[in-house]
Amino acid sequence: MINDLSLTHMPFLLYDNDGRRVLFYATSDDCVPHCWKLHYSIGDSESRRLETGFPHGQVECSPTAWQDESGWHVSFVALDESNVYRLYRMDGPDLEKLSRPVSLRIARTGFVYKDRIAVGEIQDLVHVHDTDGDHKIEIPGAFIYRISYRADDPQKILISGDWIGEGADPFTIEYDLRDDSQRYIECDGRGAYKCTIYGDEILYAERTGEHFEHRHVRKANRIHGICCKAAHRHRDGLSVSLLEVTKKCGCRRSEKEKQADNAARPSCLECTEKHLGAAFVILSEIHDGYSYRLRFVGHLHEAEDESQEWPTLHNAIRQARKDFQRENQSPDWEVLARLLEEVRNAG
Repeated sequence: MINDLSLTHMPFLLYDNDGRRVLFYATSDDCVPHCWKLHYSIGDSESRRLETGFPHGQVECSPTAWQDESGWHVSFVALDESNVYRLYRMDGPDLEKLSRPVSLRIARTGFVYKDRIAVGEIQDLVHVHDTDGDHKIEIPGAFIYRISYRADDPQKILISGDWIGEGADPFTIEYDLRDDSQRYIECDGRGAYKCTIYGDEILYAERTGEHFEHRHVRKANRIHGICCKAAHRHRDGLSVSLLEVTKKCGCRRSEKEKQADNAARPSCLECTEKHLGAAFVILSEIHDGYSYRLRFVGHLHEAEDESQEWPTLHNAIRQARKDFQRENQSPDWEVLARLLEEVRNAG
């Protein structure tokens, strides 16, 4: 049973081995704004905290789970101590006797289901690795907010996001890995944001307040699926052992470079430009009232990391990030574009 006095978000519904309805979700109160914490309820019982051992102010979100003969297996996304989102997993004989969280990889969103691991980039791409190989699902022009799956049909994954630069409602696409069929899911006349589906039941995160993430989990009264072709699947370069995405841009490292064990992140001008471009788009969304501050800062930080080889550009991006965080001062995009071009021409 969900406590409707707190904000609730990112539901995941399944039935356990005894046929009981189990609902996982994230909840937040007003004490620490948007500090989501994981909870679950079994049947009509009261909500319980899913204990992770993480401190109160550390965000936890996007739960998924399955149960087999060995017990429960839970995956979720959380901020680590350095404010980086990671995909975690816990296992145990009972939901109250789970192991400590094990970090699997850096991921803004993702899940684990048996031998499948899926992670989403903030823009356009979902990477899926399982026994069928490595694939990427591309949704051009989309921000990716959450990926999960249907517990009653795990071959169908659920991708929630919205379209860059458009004021339309967020969407959820149900994507079938067996035949690439897909459909938009609508609940009560709107996009079913960060929903969960089991049989005929759909729960989604309905916006109930002024801010974008001010939401409560609701059961849909009216459900509509619209066939679409918004996503495309391709073979991917996701490493089985390290779960690293092989990039086609300038930061792709040779085997010799990887063996050098260089602690510094390799710089890439293409990635720097990509993250600055994403930050530019997100800033316009912030000006329109969306609560994307963390995403904006995150992209500037990524651009900062990707540009360490070029001190002038690197320092300019770093200073732009600090000025925004301290004084809400927007970057000088013309200066950053000029510095990018200078590095490009020098190469």
